[in-house]
Amino acid sequence: MSTGEEAFVARIRPVWRVASPLTRVETTAFIILLLAGLALGVVSMVAADDDGAAGALFELVVTALFALYLWSAVAGTAALGAALVLSFPAGLPQQTLLAFAIAALCVVRLGAGTLVLAYAAALIVATVALANEAASGVAMTLGFVTVATVLGGIGLLLRLAHARGEHLDAQLLRSREREREAAALERRRLAGDLHDGIAHDLTVIALHAQLLDDEDQAVRRTAQTAIGITARNALGDLRYLIEIAADGAPSTPGFSPDPAAAVREAAETLTAAGYRVEVDAAPLPRAPRRVGVVFARVLRECATNVLKHSGTGVVAVTVRADDDRAELTVRNALPDVRRDDLPSTGTGVGRMAGLVRELGGELDAGQVGDQWVVRARVPLS
Repeated sequence: MSTGEEAFVARIRPVWRVASPLTRVETTAFIILLLAGLALGVVSMVAADDDGAAGALFELVVTALFALYLWSAVAGTAALGAALVLSFPAGLPQQTLLAFAIAALCVVRLGAGTLVLAYAAALIVATVALANEAASGVAMTLGFVTVATVLGGIGLLLRLAHARGEHLDAQLLRSREREREAAALERRRLAGDLHDGIAHDLTVIALHAQLLDDEDQAVRRTAQTAIGITARNALGDLRYLIEIAADGAPSTPGFSPDPAAAVREAAETLTAAGYRVEVDAAPLPRAPRRVGVVFARVLRECATNVLKHSGTGVVAVTVRADDDRAELTVRNALPDVRRDDLPSTGTGVGRMAGLVRELGGELDAGQVGDQWVVRARVPLS
């Protein structure tokens, strides 16, 4: 079986296992036709003479049995089958078999595969019995089979159309769900960019703002310079994020893909804040842009955490690399007393670890002795 045939069978199989209920339009049309049939039956019964009154009443009852299909396809088919059996001794097999043939539309539209097979078998047995009983049975049998085949085909088309509509509705719901998930993912990414970029700059500004009241004029001048530079960086990062949110092509990246530039930026930021920074950075082989951006984000988050939480002392930044992998290590002293004057969401380490894992790397962060150590390993390929 070819792939196309397998896909067709996969679509058809559930259609025959589960019968879809009538739609509102189908139900309305069914009731109108049923009422019209009952009205004709009543007229026939009133117009019939005494000899034909019983037959007209039987036909009216058979027509009324179609109402059972509004409740259950099995019940409707079983009731018509019973009426068909009773019609032979009553001498009315032709009229009842015609109604049974018309029921093919309801059976195929509403019944499961087993009911359709049982109906087809009952129809064949009844037509063969009628062909053996009536003189013109063969021609009449072909007529009934033709009616059942045509109406069954119409029922099949209605069933497949309804199943296709349900399939399209399900696809639409899945598409909307994917759109909601994509929007939520984009919001999380935007929040992460704000955290990794703007939050870092605001932290630097807040720390240097505390130095504006220092008695040392040189310290105040340094703080003012750092605030100005950092504010311009924050504006650049914010402009970059706005361009992304507006689906535009950003003019400049929010984070430099050059790892060496990221190391220099982190060292300059920490030095301007009064920390002594020791950098031992080996040159990195050329890496994909995504790797450089993640490297820069991790470094910026580490610098932000040092500014927020580190105690006095040396901040050591070490970079080691070979052709396949780069390793970044940032060490800083733990504070004697935790600072509570700067807000912290507590999500920075988790975001760093997530970014590194997306590249197939790993990140560890935790206390080692009297130091806080962050170690990130990222592949360069």
